[in-house]
Amino acid sequence: MREIEIKVRISDMRALEEKLRAQNCVLLPPVHQHDTVYSRHGSAEFASAKEGDVILRIRRENDKAEFNLKQQKSNEMDNIEYETEIASPDALHGILGALGWFPEIEVKKIRRKGTLGAYNVCLDEVEQLGNYMEIEKMAQEDADPDAVRKELYNALEGLGFSRSDEETRGYDTQVHQRH
Repeated sequence: MREIEIKVRISDMRALEEKLRAQNCVLLPPVHQHDTVYSRHGSAEFASAKEGDVILRIRRENDKAEFNLKQQKSNEMDNIEYETEIASPDALHGILGALGWFPEIEVKKIRRKGTLGAYNVCLDEVEQLGNYMEIEKMAQEDADPDAVRKELYNALEGLGFSRSDEETRGYDTQVHQRH
């Protein structure tokens, strides 16, 4: 599947929560996520991301763990995505190291998920970075990213955001750029 998303920085989380509730978005309880992002090429990979680049991630959430692969398409917020639950994140960490993939960045956040019509919404409190909302649509791999982004912008406008509010860098890139 192709994940196309838009991320915006949030200055007033409570006001946004109220707007989401007014549009029938029910947010799930918060979960703590700890992402370890792996790279084959070191930090240079985060300085010059381009179409076709692959990032691997182990996400720990409560007592579960997932393995995720994202292959960049038109930009950092447009990826072919594969993910699966894993029984042993430590074993997978060892496997990735043996294959030449090494931990590059850690992202820790508190996330609340919800649904806004046909879109997934995440409200994130990201360590080192602040508060964000992601709105995303899972689409077919051959989807027109501009058409999907237009849909997402329309939904964001209904929440008081504009195109100028968009953050085009992933959390991993932002954390990398802070160091």
